[in-house]
Amino acid sequence: MAEKEVTIVLGNRVAVGCTWTTSQDIKSDAAGNTASQVVDIVFTMNHASPNYAVPQIIPDNAVWILNGGSQPELTGMEAFGSEEAFRFLLSCIQATRSSGDRVARLIIPLLEGTIVRSDIIPLRLKDAIAVDEVTSFSGPLRSFAGNAPSLDMVSLPELFRFSAGGILLQHSPPGREAGFGRPVVPLAFEADFTNKMSVPWIVPGPATRKRIVLVGCSYRDPSSGAWTTFVCDAARALGIDLVIIEKPGCWIERAEFSHWYEALLPAGTWWSNPPGDDMADHIVAMIRSYGKKVDGIVAFLEPFLVTVSRVAQQLGLPHQPAESYKIATDKYKLGIFEGRRPFSGSTADEALSFASRENLSYPLILKPRLGLNSEGVVRVDDAAGIEPAVEMIQKTFFKSFTMEKYCDGPEVDVNVILLDGEVLFCEISDDFPKPGDAQDTTVPGSQRNFLETYLVHPSALPSRELEMLQIAISATIRRLGFSSGIMHVEARVDRSSVEYRSVHGILDLQPSTKVAVPGPPTPWVLEINPRPPGLTASRIIESVYGIDYFGVALAVALDDKDRARALSRPFLNGAQYTGVMVLIGAEFAEDCEGIFDSDDVCEELLARRPDLARNINRYGCLAKRGQKIPHPSSGANTFLAYFNIFSKSRKEALEIATVVRQEVRYSFR
Repeated sequence: MAEKEVTIVLGNRVAVGCTWTTSQDIKSDAAGNTASQVVDIVFTMNHASPNYAVPQIIPDNAVWILNGGSQPELTGMEAFGSEEAFRFLLSCIQATRSSGDRVARLIIPLLEGTIVRSDIIPLRLKDAIAVDEVTSFSGPLRSFAGNAPSLDMVSLPELFRFSAGGILLQHSPPGREAGFGRPVVPLAFEADFTNKMSVPWIVPGPATRKRIVLVGCSYRDPSSGAWTTFVCDAARALGIDLVIIEKPGCWIERAEFSHWYEALLPAGTWWSNPPGDDMADHIVAMIRSYGKKVDGIVAFLEPFLVTVSRVAQQLGLPHQPAESYKIATDKYKLGIFEGRRPFSGSTADEALSFASRENLSYPLILKPRLGLNSEGVVRVDDAAGIEPAVEMIQKTFFKSFTMEKYCDGPEVDVNVILLDGEVLFCEISDDFPKPGDAQDTTVPGSQRNFLETYLVHPSALPSRELEMLQIAISATIRRLGFSSGIMHVEARVDRSSVEYRSVHGILDLQPSTKVAVPGPPTPWVLEINPRPPGLTASRIIESVYGIDYFGVALAVALDDKDRARALSRPFLNGAQYTGVMVLIGAEFAEDCEGIFDSDDVCEELLARRPDLARNINRYGCLAKRGQKIPHPSSGANTFLAYFNIFSKSRKEALEIATVVRQEVRYSFR
């Protein structure tokens, strides 16, 4: 097999050899995927004293390259096409010097067009088998000619210029193939590469920058788990300029975030949550006075979705019907739409009268008609529980509430990507039981909230129940009038064949021991949120399936169908592992001040239990020392931290998740 070799000279006594084969190696050459030419470069140390001299001092932005018998040539960063490409080369050299021979793969697309998003390669390959580092060499909207270079003629800098990104593989023992005593690409990596890069990551034709207006930021700042971070990251990678409309005083005003957007437009006194009837007109006037072409408008806070739909309609921008949002985001209207008979009111007397008149069977569930973060959601087991439940709801942001039968089936999150009525992607996760689900009357009512504990991807429900959920919920979304968008649906399975039970200390779905109720399993839709999952929940889906919901949502808002379809493509083999999001909620005595009195609980845990780190790929402490945290009895729910755990085994993932929850330590004063 023919090869080409060059030498990178680091000084008078150190040189690194770079070798690649000159035969073509094409990957993902299947219908609908972007075929790519991959070039695997073997980096080897050459400790012999070279017979040439180079200056001892080498600039930070250049290297000396020797081709054949010629004298070394000083090659600058610009020759490699980008700073990212040059830094990747230096990283490969450093890894070779520190741990021995290494292999790096460069990826060259063989389709003429535009990269779907600049970070698509690291997004898809971040957790790939045997990978040390993944780097994109591409800026937003970079175009490619789709030509394969002649590998026997191309120079090393030219190879990097042709490439969209690079992958540095982990150090491995020398291979024996073809008699070479140097590393080879592991077969496990090859299979994983095909699995994850079987996606149309180059879209046909050129692309131009677009502009989107974002109405409202996350209530939390980035250090507390803000989804706005993910919106801005996706916009940057997609080549989208963001214009943000927010009320004065929001965290986004801080100078450290000014590079996230093109403009921040401060809202006037008309800004309110929930919005007033005139808010849409004010936003329209603000956008028109901005003076630049706007291509789309989005909101990811439920109270603003109806308003933003009306704004888009007035401006002639892509949107979904305002009436659809009105029903979906109102839990009472949604219950009616689903054919149930919920109650709506604002006082305990009204609820008690309805329960008596309708002869309702307990337990019942009470929750605000409009709400967030499961705040004010209360299960009541008898009439005596209704008044304190209403008192708790009245402490939350939204005062009117709905009440109906409590469904005790296993809860799931169903996330659906819809484009022109077609389901592009649907994934279902298990939303484990919460304190409020417990029938233990010894637990104080103030601690029986519905704050999430574990979200497990993918779901372990029986296949027929999963199929039922996907078909039924997709149909419900369409009946509401939605044709495109990201839908985050929370539901339970009524009459499920499984239930949660603890076996050897590990809680998971097990065959149900309940007395069978006539009829097949059916969905009990709790709420439909026409936006991606909140907080940091979208990140575990990105890890498990390779899909960033916020990137898809922005593409949909622009009616960019090619990119929306490409970005909705999961890994070829589906979920790459079981992912468990462990959510740590605030729990402390009511007589405490509620002052968080710990440092970073995640860093503390990993320092004390480093053995857990190999199965945790994301984590974050969402509370700071000295922060005032409202007690759950106030109706407010607060997450202190999260950990994303992964394993090829669901059992192992749940075992580790259980240990993580047990080992987290924090205190309040």
